[in-house]
Amino acid sequence: SLTMKRLDGITSVATSLGALEVTPAVIHRAHRHQRRGRCDDTSAGGGEDVLSYTCTDAEAVDACVKFALDHRMLVEPACGAALAPIYSERLRGRLLEELSGMRQSSSGDGDRGSSAIVVEVCGGGGGSAGV
Repeated sequence: SLTMKRLDGITSVATSLGALEVTPAVIHRAHRHQRRGRCDDTSAGGGEDVLSYTCTDAEAVDACVKFALDHRMLVEPACGAALAPIYSERLRGRLLEELSGMRQSSSGDGDRGSSAIVVEVCGGGGGSAGV
């Protein structure tokens, strides 16, 4: 049984990421994705691994600043939230640890293989130099 909840408001600086509620279709898709299983479970239909993290507003804004310094491009805090696992030592450590464990468990011979971390970067309309 599924009980839908509605948030009272969005309190993060990454306001463009927020939704006060999701539709039942989103929950259905999340459950379908979860049933597909891991990448190495080809019998389950080839689902993908999704690693989910929660960053602080400070980590999101810090990632925006570091990305701007590295690439001379301003992005909004919602994008900074996606970049936080790359720029935040706390989140990067968790990400690399989980990826390492996934590679080791998918390869019985200890071969760690190679992986790519993909971050979709968008400028967005919610950013400013004042953030």
